[in-house]
Amino acid sequence: MNIHMPAPRRIGKTWTIGRLASDLRRAGWLAVEVDVQGMSTPHQFAADLCARIEEQIDAKKRVMAHLTKRLDGLLGGGWGDKPLEALGRVDPVQFAETLVDALSQSEKNTVVIIDEISYFFLALAETDAKAAHQFAYQLRALQLRYRKVRWLITGSIGLDTIARRYNLQGAFVDFETFPLESFTPEQARSYLRDPAVQEQLNHPFTAGDEAFDAMFADLGWLAPFYLKLVANEVRPSIQGADGPGQATKADFEAAFERLLQPNRRAEFAVWPEHVRKNLPAADRAIAERLLAALSRHLEGETEDTLIAHTVLAETGAGQRQVREVLSMLITDGLLMRDGQRFKFRSGLVRRYWLDYEAA
Repeated sequence: MNIHMPAPRRIGKTWTIGRLASDLRRAGWLAVEVDVQGMSTPHQFAADLCARIEEQIDAKKRVMAHLTKRLDGLLGGGWGDKPLEALGRVDPVQFAETLVDALSQSEKNTVVIIDEISYFFLALAETDAKAAHQFAYQLRALQLRYRKVRWLITGSIGLDTIARRYNLQGAFVDFETFPLESFTPEQARSYLRDPAVQEQLNHPFTAGDEAFDAMFADLGWLAPFYLKLVANEVRPSIQGADGPGQATKADFEAAFERLLQPNRRAEFAVWPEHVRKNLPAADRAIAERLLAALSRHLEGETEDTLIAHTVLAETGAGQRQVREVLSMLITDGLLMRDGQRFKFRSGLVRRYWLDYEAA
């Protein structure tokens, strides 16, 4: 089974897949990790896959020996003693197939973990949509041909939206979707009460369920990153008799206010930077209009309102494009759908956006 793991930013995806790879290796698997964010060509993809395979000590003997034999067959020898030296003389897809074939010869169960594949296909498609389509289906052919090699792909922007826009959907139909989600309130309380988490804070504290739940309602999105960000700003006002002090609702509210001061804007910089750098060029202005409008409304807005009054009137975008941008912003973790309304997933990020980003 191959898995697609969509995960919003700041949810802990990179840590999760790193831990998964480590656990699989301890269980006897060969796990090859590739991060393709920042890449935009099949050549770069194949080169990094090769480099990551070479890093695997367990893979070097058997896998690299098979790879060398395959490259000799393709090039007739004389390509050097390092596989990457052969890449310039072989089609990158053919080179990638040689790598996957070599992995399939391993006696171990094998998985290739590709992080941020949606960024890769977006960058490739914006440059050459035909090449993106061709490469996506060539990768699917490798997955079908070498079934002993499992694949796990992840992305923090909407692969489904990108695939639909550039007609790549069929290349990913064989992947089971396993999304990473934020904590439930019960899990969030357990996380913040964990002694290992508390000892990392500037001011360790205890808190009752009522105070925690009020903070969770304001925060909205219970991702570990934001829970710890807020917790690190808490200054418990009730002194503990023989241990950490107790935090109140007011202490959590004060923590929010500290985080929203101008000198803390860097804590949120990943979000506007993501919109400006990583969304498709045609969608950026629409996304900024949507986010500015939604930051002004705690309870969010309906799709019809956003289309009629916020976007169509100012950008001339069509309804389908607006819906695709909304879908992408949901996958990214900025927005969520609550019944018929769209709103910020994190109340803290909404307040930041209203104060510093909304036009």
